[in-house]
Amino acid sequence: MRAFQKVAEKIRLDIENGVWRIGDTLSSERQMAQQYQVSRSTIRRAWEELETMGYIKWDAFSPPQVINVPQWPTAIARSSLTQWNQAQTKPVSSFLSDLMSAATSQARFNFEIGMPDASLLPIFELESVIRELFTQRTREVFSYSPTAGIDRVREAIAEEFLGRRNLHLSPDHLLITSGSLQALDLLSSLWIRPGDIVITESPTFAGALQIFRAHGAQIIGIDVGTEGVNPAQMKDALSRHDTRLIYLQPYYQNPTSVSMSEATRQALLDLAISYHVPIIEDDAYGFLAPGHSLPLRAYKGAEEHVIYINTFSKILAPGLRVGLIAGPPDLIYQLTQIKQLGDLHTGTVSQLLVEGWLRSGNIDQYIQAVRKVYAERIQTAKQLLPQLGFPIWGNPHNGFYVFAELPRSLSALAFHQYAAKRDVLFAPGLAFGTDDQFRHWIRLCVSTANPMAIHTGLARLSRLVKAYTDTPGSFGL
Repeated sequence: MRAFQKVAEKIRLDIENGVWRIGDTLSSERQMAQQYQVSRSTIRRAWEELETMGYIKWDAFSPPQVINVPQWPTAIARSSLTQWNQAQTKPVSSFLSDLMSAATSQARFNFEIGMPDASLLPIFELESVIRELFTQRTREVFSYSPTAGIDRVREAIAEEFLGRRNLHLSPDHLLITSGSLQALDLLSSLWIRPGDIVITESPTFAGALQIFRAHGAQIIGIDVGTEGVNPAQMKDALSRHDTRLIYLQPYYQNPTSVSMSEATRQALLDLAISYHVPIIEDDAYGFLAPGHSLPLRAYKGAEEHVIYINTFSKILAPGLRVGLIAGPPDLIYQLTQIKQLGDLHTGTVSQLLVEGWLRSGNIDQYIQAVRKVYAERIQTAKQLLPQLGFPIWGNPHNGFYVFAELPRSLSALAFHQYAAKRDVLFAPGLAFGTDDQFRHWIRLCVSTANPMAIHTGLARLSRLVKAYTDTPGSFGL
């Protein structure tokens, strides 16, 4: 630990132990340099560190003032600006960039990219919002906005979006992000150090795995069953490993569309509380759940142990790049300081477009309509795939995806190249696992295909598998 970090750690402990209280002014730069027998520049760097962690505020003209004693999360060691800047990262897979290329592919049967059906979008409401923005509010549209998000946009998200998920939070509990990937990256920057243990579902969201690995985390996967993660396996993992955090998708998870039962959700929260490990809850597909369904963050006791993230990429449009983090204000403050070093703020136009849609008064009608459509498509694929010889993971009732098994001798990655040249796209399963156990699995996104296209496309996939396995030298990696 470097000199300024040691000083920052000592001051932090003094603040937490009540030597310095909220509102107190710290000793001057000169006095602290004498006290700790370091240079004044070392003291300034220590103050910068403490400011990043949310303990103090200061400027060049006066000593720092204690503004907070962060309590979130109790199990997380305090962040270090230098540590996350210097963290050694692993090479990043090309999976996400390959996935983005699939978004513009002209393949006839594109089951690769996970996105909502553009034909279902509330075009009339969005056009109306855009018209107002570009005729009456042009100055605001083309201006900078606060790093944490435009105040009234945060209010709209809290009231019209999170309220429908039975979460009742004030705007100061929210940070607007550029999608859920940025939310995960910000949290990882704050919390994860090289070698830290992160527990996830297995399989799970490939983007989350890439981000955790890029920050140097060691990932432990817990199998997803028909009711979600097995609590007994989770308890065993927590008892054997000093775990930094848990990442979960309780509703219609990516890539299996399996949802956790209420009993499973409660059991996992109880474990997190017992072992003092925070949960990142990714609720990207929660809008598909029945109205009475509760996210983990809404459970009793969760406010101190669950950080909630969401995105408008699945409910509305991925091109908007608007997501959110919901957590205690002191945590939001720390994350905001990190975000401002990256993209300064989420796009103003996108924020205002989301706000306008949320205030349009037609959200419930839209959500009910897409729930029905996506459920029908999942059921179509779920019934058809086993008939074609492809077992599927779990028993999903809604969602965007089915996770299907190819013949075990087949490499999904190699077959992907073959199928792509023949107008069928899917996501190879390897990217969704913590090891190579899903090398013969594939994720099929059926949210953008109507039932007829699903029938035709999956039948074509079946024929391609047969043709490929009949080709000499096509097996394995």
